[in-house]
Amino acid sequence: MIRFLILAVFIPASLATTGITTCSGSGAPAQGADQVTVHGCDAAPCDILLGEEALMNVIFTAPHDIERFTPHTVAFLGPLPVPYPLPPEVQNYACENLVGAECPIPAGTVVNYLFRLAVSNNYPVLSNLGIELTLTDQSGQGIICTRIPINSVDPTL
Repeated sequence: MIRFLILAVFIPASLATTGITTCSGSGAPAQGADQVTVHGCDAAPCDILLGEEALMNVIFTAPHDIERFTPHTVAFLGPLPVPYPLPPEVQNYACENLVGAECPIPAGTVVNYLFRLAVSNNYPVLSNLGIELTLTDQSGQGIICTRIPINSVDPTL
């Protein structure tokens, strides 16, 4: 079991996607993720195919005890924030997508969360779009906030 936990935490560290930053601005949690790895992407902005699902490993240290948590996303078209709603199966079942861990999460625990970002084929093709991922706990308090630059790409081109 301990070997699995070591692999779940340290192997993704060698595969981290570069160019991903901590959110800034009022209301953002002060803490970013320890590491984010976008599957199939070494350096941001990451190409995400329209009509596909982007998988991301988000490794973070729980800043306090967490009973459960919820992901929230906002897309940024330049400086303009645009709501990016997540489907209920992503928002309501975040704890089920922890790798080698489960909720509740004790303070100070390092966890690996597999985040699934669905990208509709109805979205426009855009370059260097900022996606802000915020995780909040059961009381709405911010846990982490990370900005991931992506390119939305038409798979038929």
